[in-house]
Amino acid sequence: MHEKAITSADIRAAGWEALVQSLGLTNATRFILQYEPGAGDYLQIKEQLFGRKTVDALYSAMVSKRRKNRKR
Repeated sequence: MHEKAITSADIRAAGWEALVQSLGLTNATRFILQYEPGAGDYLQIKEQLFGRKTVDALYSAMVSKRRKNRKR
């Protein structure tokens, strides 16, 4: 049986779809992150993004934003 030649982008898309179907979105993401080394200084980036905000404050901001978006 001959396989049809497909692009690298198609291979990545099919692979991602297979991972999500098999593992679910969260676990597929966790799997991919195991192979991505990341870059930069996480603590510095975290400080720039979130400052000294607590998890509760960030969560409240997300809930508030979601409610505002649903009203549109």
